[in-house]
Amino acid sequence: MHGLFTPAQRALIDRVDRLVADRIAPRAADYDRTGEFAVADFQDIHREGLLLATLPKKDGGLGFGFNDEDPLSYFLIIERLARGSASTAHCFQVHCNATQMMRRFGSDEQIARFLEPTREQALLLVGAAAEPGGTRDATLARRVPGGYRVTGRKHYATNATHAKWISAHIRADDTGKLENMVIDTESPGLTIDAAFWNAPGMRSCISPMLIFEDCFVPEDCILRRPDAAPSGAFLTEHWPAKINLGFTANYLGNLQAMFDWSTGYAKQRGPVTDAVYLSHIGELRTRIDASRLLFYHAISLLKSDTEAGLVMGLEAKWMAVETLNRFIELVGQFTGSTAFFKQYPLDRMIRDMQQHSLHRRHHPGALVIAHRELGQEFDINKS
Repeated sequence: MHGLFTPAQRALIDRVDRLVADRIAPRAADYDRTGEFAVADFQDIHREGLLLATLPKKDGGLGFGFNDEDPLSYFLIIERLARGSASTAHCFQVHCNATQMMRRFGSDEQIARFLEPTREQALLLVGAAAEPGGTRDATLARRVPGGYRVTGRKHYATNATHAKWISAHIRADDTGKLENMVIDTESPGLTIDAAFWNAPGMRSCISPMLIFEDCFVPEDCILRRPDAAPSGAFLTEHWPAKINLGFTANYLGNLQAMFDWSTGYAKQRGPVTDAVYLSHIGELRTRIDASRLLFYHAISLLKSDTEAGLVMGLEAKWMAVETLNRFIELVGQFTGSTAFFKQYPLDRMIRDMQQHSLHRRHHPGALVIAHRELGQEFDINKS
């Protein structure tokens, strides 16, 4: 794959790979065992200057946002981090998506204020939209003098235990649209229920339940810059669909790590000569490479044809999830059962992917692809 990248992208890959090999991957098993947030990982990522990756360079970032100079590099970071820790890669993704939405809709003053804890303390941002029951708009913000009062629940609030600010998309009663509100994690009326996160995989990707009980959000914490997109742009600019892409990068990184480890383990046991096992390995390698090439092509389309890029991204995600499922089905055949013992990483990586690949809906993505192919109406945000 190296022939696809610019010299700067190759240097970035090498830098992230060294960080993963030296620091992140060796800690992954302990974080999985304890279920603690991977604080040390993010201290290292911060030292590498990557926590502002999706901010424009004028804001001190790296220019890797969706609409910036080099969006592929953002997804390359996620993919390479995921080879060491799926949880850390996802926490990074959530933070970076919140960062670029904040830049899209917030003022310069808001950007400076809300990202100061990231710059100074390596604290992360939270992007909270999903709600129990599969909704996004049951949590309500009631207009009051000076701001809003919020009541409701958001779940899967990744990073909330290692953050100062939560970027939440909440239905406002005065506009009827999802407004981007930035909420202090210490706000009265907000409970962060970290015990909610009791998952068998992605264990250090702490994603609490947020419980809002008449929680006040002041006017200066609403991301509504006059010259930015109008209210409700979280949906009209297809941000739910854009977020799909980071999940796919994570899946691809994990697939490659699991494949590399499993084939290396199989070779250590002796020559693989069984034709069935060889065909399994050949099939999986082909599926992984095909998924990755499709994904990279989707990213390359985003600037010239955003809709086409997002739909092709759904194709890549669908293919990656199918390959994950196929890998889980086949890997034990050519490694043997000992490969799943706790002293090895395979069990952890499979648990992570069994958990993580359920976070974004699989078959609705295929429906969007079909609707577009047939010239029918579709809502890409429902993928």
